Amino acid sequence: MLWPLATDLQILAKHSGCRSQCLDTAKQAITELYKLNIEDPKACAPRVEYLLEVDRFICLPGSYEVSF
Repeated sequence: MLWPLATDLQILAKHSGCRSQCLDTAKQAITELYKLNIEDPKACAPRVEYLLEVDRFICLPGSYEVSF
């Protein structure tokens, strides 16, 4: 087995840092957009369930009612 070179480790570290930043930004944007209270999981669960029913999460925030 070959050990990774220092540059490989630097690339992995940079990738990990960028990925963490992207995930944090996405989490923040999603919680703001869908008005999710992630500090209280019990309060957040019904809201998430509501948004997942009939794919309301893909609608504009002001028009969650979906009809076909």
